[in-house]
Amino acid sequence: MNVAERLGIIDLGSNSCRLSIYDIGLDGTYRPVYEMKQNVRLAHNLAKSGKIPADGILRAVACTKLFVRTGKLLGVSRWVAVATAAVRQASNRAEVLDTLLAETTLPFRVISGKEEGRYGYLGVINTLDISDALLFDIGGASSELMLVRNRQLANVVSIPYGALNLREMHHHLNESAAAEEAFKTIQRALAEIEWLKDAKGLPMVGLGGTARAVAKLHMAQQQREQERLHGYVLDPAFIDDEFAHLQTMSVAKRRKVKGISKSRAEILVAGFAAVRAIASNIAPPALIVSRNGLREGIFFEALLHDAEQPVLSSVLEHSVCNFQRVFDVNMNVAEIVTTTSLDLFDCLQEVHHMSERDRKLLWVTAQIEGCGCYINTEKWTKHSAYLVMSSYLYGLTSQEILDVASLLSSQGDVRIRQLMTLLRLAKLLTLQLGLNPDELYMRLEGQTLHVGYGWNLRETVDVSADSQVEEDFRELFGCDLKFLEQ
Repeated sequence: MNVAERLGIIDLGSNSCRLSIYDIGLDGTYRPVYEMKQNVRLAHNLAKSGKIPADGILRAVACTKLFVRTGKLLGVSRWVAVATAAVRQASNRAEVLDTLLAETTLPFRVISGKEEGRYGYLGVINTLDISDALLFDIGGASSELMLVRNRQLANVVSIPYGALNLREMHHHLNESAAAEEAFKTIQRALAEIEWLKDAKGLPMVGLGGTARAVAKLHMAQQQREQERLHGYVLDPAFIDDEFAHLQTMSVAKRRKVKGISKSRAEILVAGFAAVRAIASNIAPPALIVSRNGLREGIFFEALLHDAEQPVLSSVLEHSVCNFQRVFDVNMNVAEIVTTTSLDLFDCLQEVHHMSERDRKLLWVTAQIEGCGCYINTEKWTKHSAYLVMSSYLYGLTSQEILDVASLLSSQGDVRIRQLMTLLRLAKLLTLQLGLNPDELYMRLEGQTLHVGYGWNLRETVDVSADSQVEEDFRELFGCDLKFLEQ
């Protein structure tokens, strides 16, 4: 990858400050390089005083200095630094910005609530395959709601309440009473958003710390920590159940709950109250969690700066192409294996009765399966499965990522094993036997799939490295595989 730019992005939020560094290649390829986070709690006492206190400014300066030092060590060539709700709402905003500039030489841009919502939308829409949804970001001192229709941003609003200031507004109350008051506060704010009725029945997509905390708690309870956070789906009823449960617990007790970070235990219930209020207004069929948000939105705006709008037409296709380039997947091999795999899938449709979703999984797996060779050619399928689970392949749900990893490691239910067998057969024909997809003959006749070419395949298959595929095919599909002879 020939790097054109190493971009450093700093997001100075109300509760935490985060750093993301990306490489952008000359051909548009990209890869995340580094991430870092520190809790600065800028919004602490903001609700009471209206000002960011001196110790909060010092924490922000120290954090930014650390990030800039890290960026210099890693060779960042351009910085984008933004500040959100806490600085936006503070009466001493100018003092905060002037101090940051004097101490770190980095100019911060204070973005409006609507800008914050737009960047969050860009981070989600370019990494999740969604069309219509209500996006929400419960921050520390503000919350943004974004209505998405046909992948376009239809409406955006920012309200001046987040998990941190909601808890501080009701600090004089016990945990349960404070939670109920936080819920009512958000409900009153939502009642003034006229377009919110247009989101009724749409899925909710949560980004930001509160949404991630919800997902992590659900994962821990369901013992599904191995799944990827981005694209994780859960039943909205979980919010009601956990809100009722968590508000009865002390902060000290919440800190001991698996799935709840110690730094978020104090404000978690206020965040749950906000999510619950939104869900009660629109009755979503599902809650989807996005790991990506504001910083990723800023990144995609930089990556797609030449486009009329910085929105990808296909998240999955763009991500697969980027994935192939980053991990040096041979495009020619991927193309012939993919074509043959899909031809086999289509030919056997009346036998396996699988869905378009399964066809998509087969397409993705065939396109990227060689990525593990980037790490080591020994046990490369294991490395491929690891890269799928651990890196930045977008456009699939959390469960679909698991399915692709299962396909690569040849482990799973009958459906996964059927797809894996089709991939194995495609590789046998195209790589081990050296056939081109456009020269292959395949036809399903009764309970037999006939595959043919211009010479005696039978003899070649018998000595191939995967002659076992015939027996596995018969077992999984309930029909015979016959290699035609000339």
